[in-house]
Amino acid sequence: MSKIPNQPNQPEDGPGFAPARSFFGYCTPNWISAWPSGWVAVLLLCTGLAKPAAQPVDGNAIPARLAKRSLLLDVHGRGERVLAVGERGHILLSTDGGKNWRQVAAPTRRTLTGVFLIDDQTGWAVGHQSVILKSGDGGETWAKANAENDPETAYLDILFLDAKTGFIVGSYGKFLSTSDGGKTWTEAKQDDDPHFSHIITAPDGGLWLTGEFGTVRRSGDRARRWEPLATPYEGTFFGTLPLAKGGAVVFGLRGNIFRSEDGKAWKQVESPTQSLLHGGLALADGRFVLSAAAGQLLLSADEGRTFRPVEWPGAATATSLWQASDGAVLLTSDKGVHRLELTDFKTEGAK
Repeated sequence: MSKIPNQPNQPEDGPGFAPARSFFGYCTPNWISAWPSGWVAVLLLCTGLAKPAAQPVDGNAIPARLAKRSLLLDVHGRGERVLAVGERGHILLSTDGGKNWRQVAAPTRRTLTGVFLIDDQTGWAVGHQSVILKSGDGGETWAKANAENDPETAYLDILFLDAKTGFIVGSYGKFLSTSDGGKTWTEAKQDDDPHFSHIITAPDGGLWLTGEFGTVRRSGDRARRWEPLATPYEGTFFGTLPLAKGGAVVFGLRGNIFRSEDGKAWKQVESPTQSLLHGGLALADGRFVLSAAAGQLLLSADEGRTFRPVEWPGAATATSLWQASDGAVLLTSDKGVHRLELTDFKTEGAK
């Protein structure tokens, strides 16, 4: 493990010319088979890391009239305050539960892939080329809080358990943790280096971590130790929906969905799609929603045992989901952010 102190905010910092490792390990041929619909979101996740290239010096995000319709990759909020992040350093803020959005200034033009709002004041965002941003005023303003300057690293997800304890995961086995509110980050070195795509808390307080090569890991002690779980799938998992009694539903490439009651015995769930499954959400009423390429949503009313396609009024590919305090579901997509009422969730064929 290595301690990485935060670097001071430097608006013009960033790599000049740097060779990058091939990122095709993340954009494998398995990804490509899921591209025909929804390939834009996948491609942007890999942009700039697929081959050695000149990396421009970073700068401030450019205010864009159509930012609200651009590719957005993650959404998270607290109460009425919600943040959405995506390409070109775009950060959108809503203070009314996702009904209205406005772009806020950001000190990066790098693609942002993860965002987390700890409370109504403290927010974090992460993205390509190891960028980390922090806000102390609910997302109104942002500053860089980089733990490292690595043009080869893409941070893909961020999670905080409380104001002090947080985690960042990403490409090539990157796993950073903080116990002091992000003042310093500790990097846990991996025996191998699968790309980690998602980290989430379970109802029992445990943690679940998913990634490529069928990686599924579980921790019951706040990430001090991880239990690797063997699954019957060797492709990439992009997320987990933990169950109340210790199991989980995991999902990923080619519409693959697996479910386990205990994290040990896994059963493949019949999937109504072969498209890449980007993200998932456990609704307050107990139902599960998965977002897929081809503009699809999948809905389960039986804790992930079965899923049915959902019709929704949009032709976009949803990349991430979050439920607002009034019950509406917010979706980031390749065409901006959308707000759906629960009445919009109608399974195909339902009257």
